[in-house]
Formats: sequence, structure tokens, C-alpha cells
Amino acid sequence: MACTAQQARPSEADPASELFEVCDDSGNVLGTELRSIVHKTGLLHKAVYCFVFDTRGRLLIQRRSSKKSIGPNQWDLSVAEHLSPGEGFREAAARGLQEELGITGVLLPQQPLGPMHRRSLLVPGKYVDNELVESYELRGFQGEVSFNPAEVSEVKYIELPDLVTQMAAEPQNFTEWFRDELTLLCFFGCKPVDGSGISQQQQRAGCPNLN
Repeated sequence: MACTAQQARPSEADPASELFEVCDDSGNVLGTELRSIVHKTGLLHKAVYCFVFDTRGRLLIQRRSSKKSIGPNQWDLSVAEHLSPGEGFREAAARGLQEELGITGVLLPQQPLGPMHRRSLLVPGKYVDNELVESYELRGFQGEVSFNPAEVSEVKYIELPDLVTQMAAEPQNFTEWFRDELTLLCFFGCKPVDGSGISQQQQRAGCPNLN
């Protein structure tokens, strides 16, 4: 697999002037607001995750750029994208694949991995990030990845058992939402390599395949 930086993309990682739709707990749109204000005040908005797997079942993960305002230099899931005004979750996932990883011409499933759910991230003095999220997966990908250096510094494929073990050993190296979402998805039914390292949080999530 070729993993090269794509230069013909916007150079700003988190533009403060970007508009987000503000919504209620049911996802109904109430209006729009600037990214900077949304993340400062904790207004509820929408985001989408996409997990990309290759033909060997390995998960594509990305290391976030040092320029990112949240989670710089941490490993993250394949794509995490805010929705643009008027955009649906699935449409935003496809856009994120193109903008962050240069992946185009793929067909995402019609249905998400689970129901829309709420995620919150508090960075004291900096951010109050409240999102409604849907997750999608792309299986059997075998194309090239050309990542956007403004947002991504590195990409790699990883076996799920290795990922589980690494997350348990060094959770600080991974974004909080990546860890939480994998827990919610029961790590796609995967156990760690050595059969250990499952946190109490994962056990409480009710994932029988992790026991």
C-alpha cells in the first residue's frame, strides 16, 4: 500500500470560521454557528466516524497532525469528520475519506454500525465538545492512501488484537473518542493478543466477546 502525503488540499487543520449545524438531542437542526464558538460553549453538533479495513481485516488508523486543536499527535480511527451544513452522516463520512485520506470511489453501507449516540469531550479551559455521532465501516479496501498533511501526520494498518493490547498499555497515545467508540463496538469482537488488558470500562460496556 502506498501511503503518501497529498499536497493539493487546504493547509488549515481546524478553521475557526468553519460553520457547524447546532442541533437538539434528537438531531433536529436549530441553526448554525462557528466552529470556534461551538467548541468553546459546548453547543451540540454532529460528527461521523468511519473505520476502514483492508482485505486482511486490518484497521487503518491515522496519527493526528501536531496542528490539530484536539488530540494532536495521537492515534485516531480512520476518519472522524464534522458534518457540514445540510450534510448527512454517510455523506460526511465519504467526504472525510476523500479530504483526510484521499480515498474516493468507494461505497459505504447504507446503515451505520449502530444508532446515533452522544459523545462529550471536556478539555478544561479550552474545549467543551458535545457531539451526536454515527459510525460506519468500509471493508475490503485495497486502494492507495494519500493523506492530508494538514490533518494527518502518519497512517498505518494494524491488526485488531495488537490495537487492543496497545490501547490497554498506553491509552494516552490514542484519542479518547477512538478508545470509547471501539469499546462501544466491542472492538469488533476482538480479544487482545495475550488475553489481558481489558479495562473495567470495556467490561461494563457489555461486550461478551471481550470476556
